[in-house]
Amino acid sequence: MIYINEEKIKNIHLNSNNFYVIMDFDNTITTTNGVDSWTILQNHTIMNPQFEKDSLLLYEKYGPFELDYSIDDVTKSNYMKEWYSSVMDLAYSYGLTYSKLLTCVKYGNMSFRDGFKDFLNCLHDYNIPIVILSAGIGNVIVEILKLNNCFYDNVHIVSNFIKFDNDKMLPFNDDIIHTSNKSIYKLPNCISKKIKCKDYILLFGDLIEDLNMVNTEDLNRTITFGFLEKNIDKNFDIYKQYFDVVMTENASFNDIKNILY
Repeated sequence: MIYINEEKIKNIHLNSNNFYVIMDFDNTITTTNGVDSWTILQNHTIMNPQFEKDSLLLYEKYGPFELDYSIDDVTKSNYMKEWYSSVMDLAYSYGLTYSKLLTCVKYGNMSFRDGFKDFLNCLHDYNIPIVILSAGIGNVIVEILKLNNCFYDNVHIVSNFIKFDNDKMLPFNDDIIHTSNKSIYKLPNCISKKIKCKDYILLFGDLIEDLNMVNTEDLNRTITFGFLEKNIDKNFDIYKQYFDVVMTENASFNDIKNILY
């Protein structure tokens, strides 16, 4: 299934100088049937096997709340903060090192959506700013992009970056970015300066909360793309109320050009 708000899209006229792109990472840039920037660390040949077991228990406890739009925002936000913070604490307690992280990335088989690299290459050719605002692990995102030879100078990443000292993970003490608190206000000034002059925005996410990556007043000049591949029957009509384009079942970045033009 696909939904397109054609009326809105035809009234937004893009050129290479008048827009920027802001994107979620896990389940947006990456496929939903593979590992993400958190679960890529759950490699029992590299990490302690108990790390994977304990992480799975946390997923079983908190994961169902992520796509539950029947609970209030504050409750969901608290659940997400507990979940993400707990996984960080687990990684530290089980001795994550940067060397282990690099090995997990190398052998993790993380997959981009079809067409993503071509999409990224095109944006790079025209020097269009890309902001990846992710509730994932920033170190993993950087290394995945490097591994795929697409960590370009027009790509800016705002995420949860783990600090290391002599290869060993330090306790995570920063404010954690989770799926319910992502906001444009988290962008550093150096990034904000590059995008504030743009007339339009393309936003890509897989959760309704990803719309918070831009200010509410900017949504009228933003084309929002929502990837919905879980709980489709339950949430398709809900996503149509929020996103200008809703794509399901192995959605691809190859379709974006056709939708926009």
